[in-house]
Amino acid sequence: MGAVASKPDAGATTRDPDLTYPSSDWSGFFKNHFGPSMLWALISIGGSHIVIAPTMGASFGLVAIWMFGLIYVAKYGAWELGVRYNYGMGANPIEGYRDLPGPKNWALWLTIAVFTVMYTFITASVGMSSAAFVAALGPDWVTAPWAYVVFVSAAGALVLVSRYSLLEKVLIGFTVAIGVLVLLGVVVGPPSPERIAETAFAVPDLTGPAFVALFAAAAGFAPTGFSTSILIGSWSMAKGDGAGELRSKGLDPNDPAYHDYIRAWIRTGRRDFNVGYAFSFVLIVAMVILATNVLYPNPPEDANLAFAIGNILSDSFGAWSYYAMLIGAFAALYSTVITLLDGAARATGDILPLALEDESIDSERVRKLVVVGVVVVSSAMVLALGNVPVTLLLYVAAVLAVTEIFFYPANWYVVENHLPKPFRPSRAWRAYYVGSLALVLLFGAMGAALRLGLIG
Repeated sequence: MGAVASKPDAGATTRDPDLTYPSSDWSGFFKNHFGPSMLWALISIGGSHIVIAPTMGASFGLVAIWMFGLIYVAKYGAWELGVRYNYGMGANPIEGYRDLPGPKNWALWLTIAVFTVMYTFITASVGMSSAAFVAALGPDWVTAPWAYVVFVSAAGALVLVSRYSLLEKVLIGFTVAIGVLVLLGVVVGPPSPERIAETAFAVPDLTGPAFVALFAAAAGFAPTGFSTSILIGSWSMAKGDGAGELRSKGLDPNDPAYHDYIRAWIRTGRRDFNVGYAFSFVLIVAMVILATNVLYPNPPEDANLAFAIGNILSDSFGAWSYYAMLIGAFAALYSTVITLLDGAARATGDILPLALEDESIDSERVRKLVVVGVVVVSSAMVLALGNVPVTLLLYVAAVLAVTEIFFYPANWYVVENHLPKPFRPSRAWRAYYVGSLALVLLFGAMGAALRLGLIG
């Protein structure tokens, strides 16, 4: 564990609490502090990595790496602000949303709408893709829509009774294993020099409907939506570190005597997130490279999604990798479905009493109602739409590029207005936020133009 805080300077305070400082070395970091970011990363290793990244690589080749790089750089700030708030305030950013300018608690209600309405669509899109892999692995009479109903209902039942921890560990194991296999596949079977030269810097028609549709979808889903800054906040707060530990001991985070302590935890929380963020990006790059090698220029479609993704490792490892990839892709997508159901339900259960300013509300009952509602509504949606995993996911992802923007400026506002001054962003960080938020707004404009029929 970390060291115990030394006694504050004379005159600053007479208190001498025992506070747990984070480990400064990497071995201590991984042993004691690493965790929330990987839970977040496992949410991201779903639709964006298994469906969108191969589609981008198969459509545009290696130049898609630059596109994802721009997206990752632009979107990083929203989560960095969330982490800064987690450890600097000892609270989840959602608690600060009550103070956003405008009608009373409007931001809380908007967040509830995202976690109920939008997460129903996200669950349907990611779940339909996972069901496509179930149908590919099963007998001919198993159809993707009905596989969705069965498996998402099972996921909902597990979340309702909180008996999914073992299953989730197994799915995470498969996800990590397929991640390692994908990275090895890039080393063993990279694209040919001719394919690299052809696609690495081949800029597509930036105003064409094909590019706008795919890029808007990637910007919405990769690495994941901004609303997950609320989820990672819950996981970070569960560890009780930083300003959270001060508050639990009745100490004031604004007291300068504790600023070095808080600053150390903000650095540790950012380091934890950076590891998960880098892992997510490396894996999405690997999927683009494999898709460029195996699928380019024929992206997966609704009818052949499982077949196309299953063959993505065939050039590297042979025929046996087809089934390994199918199982791994299903595990990655299905674990995302479970996490979406649980995260959306818990978030709604926690936020509703804040929005209504009524602590007597039974959050557990709200959680269960949200799980049932998402399962029922999304199942009806999938049965009505049929087997359209790629189409639905790209559509929902482009919508997310618009609806999730709110969380970025909201996180920035509460950081600037709630954190003690020493922990607020520097000029350099603020310049980055301005530039990256401008890009995020551009991504949202692309998604909106696409959905409104202004393009294509």
